Amino acid sequence: MTMPTLDVLTSPPDPRIARLEERLGRERAEVPASVLHEWVSHAWSGYRHARVQAFVPILVEREVRARIGSAADGTLQAGLSLPAWAWLTARRLLAGELPRRWAHSRGVARRAEQIAPAFSPEDQELLVASAWLHDIGYAAPVHDTGMHQLDGARYLARHGVPYRVCSLVAHHAGAAAVADLVGLADPLAAFDDERTAVRDALWYCDMTTGPDGTSMTFAERMAELRRRRTADDPVVRALVANEAERAAAVRRTEEYLRASLARAS
Repeated sequence: MTMPTLDVLTSPPDPRIARLEERLGRERAEVPASVLHEWVSHAWSGYRHARVQAFVPILVEREVRARIGSAADGTLQAGLSLPAWAWLTARRLLAGELPRRWAHSRGVARRAEQIAPAFSPEDQELLVASAWLHDIGYAAPVHDTGMHQLDGARYLARHGVPYRVCSLVAHHAGAAAVADLVGLADPLAAFDDERTAVRDALWYCDMTTGPDGTSMTFAERMAELRRRRTADDPVVRALVANEAERAAAVRRTEEYLRASLARAS
């Protein structure tokens, strides 16, 4: 089922800045729309009350391009929001080593940004950040136990990422059932499965995004997962226990989004 989406961004009230953001978005498509919006808004806030406004778009563009340049160099700047940090971190860990996994992560994060306005501002950040980070456990520098959800969560915890993001990463895609099969239930239990609408939404974004980042239905996702993995793979074996749970999370999120759209209309 294809769900309608809400617009995650609001245009700056100055039309010149809005046009600048649109142009930069077309030129630098590798920068997530939410991150670009954050950087443009932050730069513009420093000049919005300037007595002379004629050169403000130029100054804003210069500042934003500098930030984009630093991001391209892999620099983690001070003052980054959690989603911006998550994007840079996931790109650093996945883009070079695992480009297909990176494409999937980009698709999941894009879907998270589309549905994020249905949540509170705090939960929007948590959802988008966890979407970027959910599969970093596959990267060689993060790999430890071989269970990517647990390895990713532990890596994030070591780097001081908020506990809720660590837990969302730890439990995405029915991780508990996999952990039971591979003897990692106790280590996974260090992270709570919060079972909230945000948790369901992360599962929804993951379960409706294919390995190459394209959108697909839940049924299509389950079918491609079985084709891509062997029958003895713990992820496939765990579907006996967690496929219904995954489907329920997708269904609850669809219902949540419909209700949110109804309230907004």
